[in-house]
Amino acid sequence: MKKSSGFGIRPPSRLRRFGRVRRSSMSVLRAEAEDSGFVGIRDSGFVWICAAAIAAALVMAVTAIEAADVKVDLSKEQVGRPPATFEPMVGTWLVVQDGGEKVIMVDGRPWVASKDNPTKLLIESARKLYGTSNEELMDNARQFAYFPVAVLRSVDTFSNGTISVKFKTIDGEADRASGILFNVKPNGDWLAVRYNDTENNVALWEFHNGIRRNVRFSDRAHKFTPDRASWHELKLTIDGARLETFLDGELALAYTLGATPGPGRNNAPPHPDLIPANNAVLRPPVQGKIGLWAKTDTTSYFKDYVVSPK
Repeated sequence: MKKSSGFGIRPPSRLRRFGRVRRSSMSVLRAEAEDSGFVGIRDSGFVWICAAAIAAALVMAVTAIEAADVKVDLSKEQVGRPPATFEPMVGTWLVVQDGGEKVIMVDGRPWVASKDNPTKLLIESARKLYGTSNEELMDNARQFAYFPVAVLRSVDTFSNGTISVKFKTIDGEADRASGILFNVKPNGDWLAVRYNDTENNVALWEFHNGIRRNVRFSDRAHKFTPDRASWHELKLTIDGARLETFLDGELALAYTLGATPGPGRNNAPPHPDLIPANNAVLRPPVQGKIGLWAKTDTTSYFKDYVVSPK
């Protein structure tokens, strides 16, 4: 057997990415490895090499599957109807035409007329998503109804990676807020990051026990003033407990789930629901449904919703 120089070892060409290496193939594989100049191959070592190569291939294949982006395609949606790609939970969500492309619109106008009524849509959607009307979620319905949300159908749960969406502010008197919904729990608790055109800021909000509370605002001294007539990108990255939100590529806020909250207004103690020990939605890891978020009478357009698991 020729001695190897230690470099340029050619792997067996018949090693398959998946499946078992049969005994009948062992001699061929061993011969190819020996031809490549590898010294001192014994049966146990050779089997170990084959097993390691197969395991590595499987890991790479699984990683590739897990890392595949989910890009919401609106091209087959029907204009004038609720989107098939999202499950509207609260509010009026429709597919509309914007120039030459289809987009999703949250229409805040009907909300004004029905804001005092717990929504029937919420009950029906809860049955579809969780197989039950979920009494705890129904108890939250009156407050929940102030925040139009639509849940992405194609992702059952999301924990780590990136969620991005493009939005365009259209109208709204009380609010003009466009956001990403995430960490949605079966009881209706959720987290959301949003840009608000009436306040020119970005914020992270939590919803728990029927009440929405602010977790973190972007720097109030730095006003975001994107052109309302243009499309803008809101992006959320989740890495374990670390959350970062970007507006048009600029880091707007960062937060670590599980962190001890700071004092409230006038240095008052933080509300008990903002303490992670009392509120599962604020404890890592993130694990829940995702989607689109708005507030009260907001009318916004959304497109290019992309989920990139990590």
